[in-house]
Amino acid sequence: MGTFDTALLEALLSVGISPERARAVVESFDRSIDARYSLHAQVLATKRDLAELETRLAREIGACRERIAAGDARINEVNAGLVGRINEANANLAGRINEVNANLSGRINEVNANLSARIAESKTELLKWMLGALTAQTALLAGIVKLL
Repeated sequence: MGTFDTALLEALLSVGISPERARAVVESFDRSIDARYSLHAQVLATKRDLAELETRLAREIGACRERIAAGDARINEVNAGLVGRINEANANLAGRINEVNANLSGRINEVNANLSARIAESKTELLKWMLGALTAQTALLAGIVKLL
């Protein structure tokens, strides 16, 4: 029996309650306190419970930070790979554009040469026809002038 139990038992005995009945009341009171304590122990946290929780949370937060750091490193790695592939694609595209420009320039020069040749041919043909028409017209006019 603790000090409180002894004091309670003495108080009950001093008011005239029989010793057996006083002991039963003290034991009942102890059981009631024990029942309340176990009820509260299930829903209330002690300082030790909170300290353990804080330790677990600190470990979990540390683990999360490590996973985030690893994820950041992986993201940086993927970004570097993507930048490399984009630069490679740009270089390939620039090379292809230069090829196409060279081909187009060659083709344009070829078409220009063909057009120049055809224009020269057309000029020559036009001059032939003009000279022929002028000669025929002159001969026709000379023939009409002789007749008159």
